[in-house]
Amino acid sequence: MTAISAAPTAGAALPAVTARVDVISIQSQVVYGYVGNNAAMPVFRRAGLRAIAVPTVILSNTPHYPTLHGGAVPLDWFEGLLKGLDERGVTQVARAVVCGYLGQPGQADLLAAWLPALRAARPDLRVHIDPVMGDRNDGLYVDSGLVAQYRKQLVPHADGMTPNHFELELMVGRPLSSIDEVVAAARELIAEGPQWIVVTSAAPMAAAPGTLQLAVVTRDESTVLTHPEIAIPPSVHGTGDVFMAAITARLLAGDALADAARAATDAVTDALTRTRELGWEELAIEG
Repeated sequence: MTAISAAPTAGAALPAVTARVDVISIQSQVVYGYVGNNAAMPVFRRAGLRAIAVPTVILSNTPHYPTLHGGAVPLDWFEGLLKGLDERGVTQVARAVVCGYLGQPGQADLLAAWLPALRAARPDLRVHIDPVMGDRNDGLYVDSGLVAQYRKQLVPHADGMTPNHFELELMVGRPLSSIDEVVAAARELIAEGPQWIVVTSAAPMAAAPGTLQLAVVTRDESTVLTHPEIAIPPSVHGTGDVFMAAITARLLAGDALADAARAATDAVTDALTRTRELGWEELAIEG
């Protein structure tokens, strides 16, 4: 059998285009465990999406263990990683950008400088931001300067956001005790740019025993979803990262917002159920 060259002439280079990329995922990366990009990538793959990971930190594990190694990606590196996405044409083909945990306030400054030009060039591109800053169990676990930066610099560039209740309180600067107050606070952020806000673990003090609530909020509508609260070891993190990846995948597939939120909630519940069954100290997103 004679091989036939696909090149116009023998040895000639073939034309090439930028490889398919659906999602640019900008968040933490750990060697051991399932948080940040480690939690999000399996979700994107199962949805048939091609995602590329941009790390904000590279750590041996989450900070909830007795030892920790690594650190935040240096600012000049991080700036170069973003620039490289433009130079390789990735930002011209991607369908969504997901932003999660940031390693230092300077990274928020760089994102706030990078996103406006990207949004202007690609108005169809979705930008989803999870303002990962803390939770009601661990408190604030990022530099406190990031609180103001998320509100002032990043909220205006988001199409959608997925704060938990604690993070929403941080961004509006007051405690929230009811679903009505959560909805009103979410709409304060929506007035600054986003089309939607989904608040996880919303108004926990008002939820029925053994359940958690999600508030799905747009400018004109709000929906409250409930799901069971599953007991897990305190070392297990990454549920918010799974939720953001799953809701992004469903929205890219054409689901309505509330349906996408339900599907994302199911993905988190399934992962937590597997984690409990296996007895793992890390989220069993690939278990």
